[in-house]
Amino acid sequence: MAKVKVVVLGGSGVATPELAEAIARTPGRTEAIDLVLVGRSAGKLEQVANVARLLSDNDPLLEISHTTDLDSALTGANYVINQIRVGGLQARAFDESFPLELGLPGEETVGPGGFANASRTIPVVLEYARRMEQICPDAVMLSFANPSSLVQYAVTSYTRVRTIGLCDSPISLSRSIATALGAPLEELTIDYVGMHHFGWVTGIWWRGRDVLPEALERASQIAPDVEPGIVQTIGAIPGAYLNYVFHPDRMLARKIGKRPRAEELLELQDEILADYAASMTSGERPTAIERRKARWYEAIIAPVLVALIEGTTCTPGAPGARPGQFILNLVNGGAISWLPADAVVELPAILDHGQVRPLAPGMVPPDVRVLIQRNCTYEMLAVRAIVERDRALAIRALLLNPIIHTYDQAAAVLEQAWTGP
Repeated sequence: MAKVKVVVLGGSGVATPELAEAIARTPGRTEAIDLVLVGRSAGKLEQVANVARLLSDNDPLLEISHTTDLDSALTGANYVINQIRVGGLQARAFDESFPLELGLPGEETVGPGGFANASRTIPVVLEYARRMEQICPDAVMLSFANPSSLVQYAVTSYTRVRTIGLCDSPISLSRSIATALGAPLEELTIDYVGMHHFGWVTGIWWRGRDVLPEALERASQIAPDVEPGIVQTIGAIPGAYLNYVFHPDRMLARKIGKRPRAEELLELQDEILADYAASMTSGERPTAIERRKARWYEAIIAPVLVALIEGTTCTPGAPGARPGQFILNLVNGGAISWLPADAVVELPAILDHGQVRPLAPGMVPPDVRVLIQRNCTYEMLAVRAIVERDRALAIRALLLNPIIHTYDQAAAVLEQAWTGP
């Protein structure tokens, strides 16, 4: 039986074994998969690969290998999962820290930290994408490297590589809505529109009934970090990261005097690797990995990968999705008429025999449109500025970033982001 070759860039990440486990657990699989983990540290990569085999429980349809040779890994690849973190957790700590000195909240995917992350990550990902063009031009990149939509927009704008962006945040929001309504998630129809970490739920139906008003009444439960009055007045439910847009002062106050999340993850990484070494001796499942809480593999990456490989319109039991439907990051085309065709957007889509069919959103409140349009313009300008290393264009972009409010802030962010940690 011919195997489907799936390459994982950043395969030495300590959470990667959970990808192997999630694939093994995904129902409806009939195709054999050759999962190739690619990383730079041979020793760490071997540890991660060994634990991945352990967690996959010797699944007969899943073979796991590892290599530091990028070109050999890409040869014959059908899918490439991009989960690299350029600069590692040390760079993430920088992204979370330097904005605080400028009176801005620090985060690795949005705001100043997101721009710094993109400035490091985009050039490296483009190098990988250009190798794909040469070695496996028909392969599909499943993009999971943060900040996801900026990275994906760079790949689609500057290479011919086909990409699909994945994020578990829409699923988490959908689950919060289902819990608040006391409804089974699989019975809800949810209208969703936006961009990565900038998404909105604009409609909810349950058994043919419009239940968005009920969800808005429970805004404090569904979107606890955004003032309920804002949600209820707009009439749409924001994703978790919109708290940085509406309450940057509150988010800044939360982070002052606190350790960056990246420092906690560095300590946890050491514990996980030590646990991996022990599990190879004992043959028992490592437990420290559970503290990393890498839910994204089971929630979105494995189900989408399997649905694409199987070429069906239905992935039974896929968490957070109706049969064959997922919320994905895709090139807009004409799905959202009020955004540029080449923008990368986040919206529901049907996987149909290996093809992706985006679903156009319904009615969107005008203020939500404007916020999304502004964020879209920021992302498109930011990518151009980073790729072309254009400072003037970067300032224009940063002045549109919804968390940055003055020219002085924009100039200071640019200086920090382009000098790096």
